[in-house]
Amino acid sequence: VGICKIDRMATATAKGEGNPVFIVGSSTGRDGIHGATFASEEISEKSELKRPSVQIGDPFTEKLLMEASLEIIKDDLIVGIQDMGAAGITCCSSEMAARGECGIEINLNLVPVREDRMTAYEIMLSESQERMLVVGKKGKEREIKEVFRKWDLKCVEMGKVTSGKNMKVWMGGKIVADIPADALVLGDGA
Repeated sequence: VGICKIDRMATATAKGEGNPVFIVGSSTGRDGIHGATFASEEISEKSELKRPSVQIGDPFTEKLLMEASLEIIKDDLIVGIQDMGAAGITCCSSEMAARGECGIEINLNLVPVREDRMTAYEIMLSESQERMLVVGKKGKEREIKEVFRKWDLKCVEMGKVTSGKNMKVWMGGKIVADIPADALVLGDGA
């Protein structure tokens, strides 16, 4: 299907205690919540009621996000990067932590949202398009933010890699989830 320069590859792995975790790209909305479940259902009149589960993509923003992501990889600013597909932040953060055999801590109050009063459940499971989770190299935060600013994309440091093996989620100054990251992934986290 194509070729790749091996010196410009990135893995979807979190590691390095204290490394910053960023959410980049578009804001998070309620679109796409349970989108993966909806995609597995038989289409019928009943399923039509669940259409808000379907995400609406933005090809222009997707292209900008791809270019910015390639730039931070080329400039060797990151440890890992993963797109937010099915189950959004929940899936990518737990998979990246499990692969790196580490923990991850995130603060949902820092996630850019486009709808009022979103719950932790909604933010964690949103499948809004054009978003990535980036584990940056400690000390490279400013450079990472500058790349995304150049491409006119959001880039918010929302957490860090931890020494434990749990995914710890904060919102409103309280822990709303604290679970072993590998408990949320199948097999080896792939």
